[in-house]
Formats: sequence, structure tokens, C-alpha cells
Amino acid sequence: MEITEVFYPKTRTQWRNWLKRHHQKKKEIWVRKPHKDTGEPCISYDELVEECLCFGWIDGVVKKLDAHSSVQRITPRRAKGSYLSELNRQRIWKLQHLDLMTPAGIEPIASQIGSPEDPFEILSEIKKQFRKNKTAWKNFQAFPVFYQRLKVGWIGDTTGGKHADQVRQQRLDHLIEMSAKNKRYGTEPLADIDLPKWPEEK
Repeated sequence: MEITEVFYPKTRTQWRNWLKRHHQKKKEIWVRKPHKDTGEPCISYDELVEECLCFGWIDGVVKKLDAHSSVQRITPRRAKGSYLSELNRQRIWKLQHLDLMTPAGIEPIASQIGSPEDPFEILSEIKKQFRKNKTAWKNFQAFPVFYQRLKVGWIGDTTGGKHADQVRQQRLDHLIEMSAKNKRYGTEPLADIDLPKWPEEK
């Protein structure tokens, strides 16, 4: 895949401004990300992705640009058939709360966004395996509901293929292991956001 136009945003504001100007016109952009050891300013992955969500774009393949930096391909989200992961759903709830989402970001996945107040259900197979470790299950139930929902969604967010079941099981095993230690892990978009009380899991 050929690297075409490259843009180097040094701040989140610069990246948002680029998207604001070009999200309806451009077909792709390669965002330059200097390596940490260069000391050059660089937006974080979460900042990159959150602004993409605001304007209906998605992150893609990463390629080496030179000895000191890489680039990531960013493109508009497909108008139809685009899947919204639980992690990105919660990112959008955060961005809506902060009044950062735009119509262009909402339109392609409007039917999938839902609301923080929506109930969710832990699949019976996940419960069954969790309950074999009473400490892990007790700790997991005590975690915030947004975190429970993230991890249940993460277990299911695997691509098709012959290894999908294996990946799901590995993710569940890791979640049970970390829960037994009473440890949370991974990105939590809503951790510091004051949202209405979440409904309990069914």
C-alpha cells in the first residue's frame, strides 16, 4: 500500500482542525507519529482515535515512514456495514458528553451508538466460566458496570476465522485472571466522566 499525503499533527487541536477542514473532501491521510526517543511532540493513540470518531473517520494500517517515525492510514468510515466496537461506543458516549461529536461522526453508526443507560447482559457461557473462580467473579461484579460492559464486549469483538474461538477464550482467561487479582486493565473512556447511573447487569 502506497503512502500518499502525510500530515503531522503535534497537538490534538491541530488534528481536530485538520479533520474539521477536510473530513468531507479527503479520501485518506497518513498521520505521522515520531518515535518516542526522538523527543518530538506526538498525539496519543486515544486522541487520534477519538477525533476520528468525532468526524466519521477510522484508523487503519501503520507503516514505517523513516528511521525516526511511522505513519498511520486514516480514512472515512464506510456509510454502510461499519461495525462499532464496545470500546468505541463508550468513547462516543464520552465525546457526546463533552459535546465534541459532529453529525458526520454519528451518521454512519447512529443505530449502533445506544446510550449509557441501556442494560446489557453477560452471556451465560462467560458467567459459567467466571463462576468457577469465586474470587474473580465477586471482584468482577464489584467493578463499575461500564468496565464490565467493556470487557464483555472485548471478548466478543474478534474477527472471523478459524482462530476466533481461541482468541475469545484467551481474552476470557486473561479477564478472569486479572479479576481474581482485583485488577482492571485497558482503556476506560468513561472512567472520569460523570454520567447518569448505569443500570445493573441482568
